[in-house]
Amino acid sequence: MSTVSPPMSVPMSMSVPMSTSVPLSTSAPMFTSVPLSTSVPMPISVSLPPTMPTLEMATECTEPLLHRRKANLTAHECVQVVQALLTRMKGDELHKGAKTEVAQLTGVHLNTVRRVWKRAEEEWRRTGVYRATPRMHLKGRRRLDRNQQLELLRSVPVARRSTFRAAGDACGLPTTTVFRELQRGHLRSHNSVLRPLLTEDNKRGRLEFCKAHIDPDTMHFSGMYNTIHVDEKIFYITQPRRRFLLLPDEQAPTRRVRSRRFITRVMMLVAVSRPRYGSDGELFDGKLGIWAFIEQVAAVRSSKRRPAGTLETKEVSVTKTTYREKLISDVLPSICARWPTRDRVVIQQDNAPAHIPPSDSEFATAVDRSGMQVELCCQPPNSPDLNCCDLGVFSAIQARQREKTARNIDDLFAAATEAYWELPSRVLNAAFLSLQSCMDLCVQAGGDNDFKPPHMGKLRLEREGRLPARVSWSPATAAIFADSPPSTTP
Repeated sequence: MSTVSPPMSVPMSMSVPMSTSVPLSTSAPMFTSVPLSTSVPMPISVSLPPTMPTLEMATECTEPLLHRRKANLTAHECVQVVQALLTRMKGDELHKGAKTEVAQLTGVHLNTVRRVWKRAEEEWRRTGVYRATPRMHLKGRRRLDRNQQLELLRSVPVARRSTFRAAGDACGLPTTTVFRELQRGHLRSHNSVLRPLLTEDNKRGRLEFCKAHIDPDTMHFSGMYNTIHVDEKIFYITQPRRRFLLLPDEQAPTRRVRSRRFITRVMMLVAVSRPRYGSDGELFDGKLGIWAFIEQVAAVRSSKRRPAGTLETKEVSVTKTTYREKLISDVLPSICARWPTRDRVVIQQDNAPAHIPPSDSEFATAVDRSGMQVELCCQPPNSPDLNCCDLGVFSAIQARQREKTARNIDDLFAAATEAYWELPSRVLNAAFLSLQSCMDLCVQAGGDNDFKPPHMGKLRLEREGRLPARVSWSPATAAIFADSPPSTTP
């Protein structure tokens, strides 16, 4: 007698007579090899019916079930048993003694093999695929139904269930049980953010602003290719709380500042527009620039760090005068240098007190000297959700800026500038699509801001080549416009 390992795979067209018996050695190891008689060939017959669909388990198991410690089969072991049985099919039935062979080959009890094959056949009749999964999840004590106790939370104010412990006390469940119910989907966690308080005039202004950006002929929002969004943002040199992913043996970083209330910061002005390809086929990335409200000031007194007269970078307060200077000295020249066309351009700003009105005479004079058709417009009051900078551009810049080390104002401005120019153009394009989606929800809410910005899956749509250039109206918005049609797009 010689020891022969089981075959790794069996061709689907192989057909060997089934009359020959296979003498299996009872003293041989059950999981490593099967002693076969060298004078008798291995009787294997696989002849699947021609109408049988593609099987997930149509090949012989490639490895034995080694050292099974548990009495119950795992998912992988069930797959191996079904694979071994499928290679012993003749037509649409198992040949005689196939289950016994597999039981001896794998070291699994014959009754277990029968139960696994019965579940696989039931799955085949139901889905057309041979599959047998373990049934351990059906064993043990049944889970207690906590729905009646969780329903008690409806009568409890949300302020009294902001933590697991408080929610557990309110419904009479342990803290750990409340956490497990959250993991099972019986509860959901919600982060509540503060929104601007809107008056009725604010809501009407938001509604008219959204309607002005809708094309009634195509049932799409306007492309916004002639709009530049400008806004200010405070960038901090560090954050009081930061999260890092460390290895178990890594030492946690220690960060220190002189005062947590007075962390070095800089106010910066950002200008972005929608990326597009020009008539010459060249891509305009939509980035016009980022500028800081800072100035160089000579030190009045000496200190241990520098003598008197040394130039230092200081933050400048944002007023109408400094804001107007930024628009005239930085934003306008950037538009003249980088804007791909000579068409009409609209600069959209918010209604901050430091911003100049659209009819500012000094700005109009500077525009006339530049030779460009540039206009100023204000977005509705208390509406940060109608500006692309607040819908994703600032967060994208800040995420990249925090990855860079900065120790003073100059380093902070350099890090923010580098992060701004590193932004991919698809980030700006996604922000404009998010703006159009927010406008659609704003119209449905009657100008209110009680809605969550939608998740479109823009990265997935871009990979699949299905990312739209403009967002179309939703059925609810179309129903609203059926009663009051929007005006022509400016």
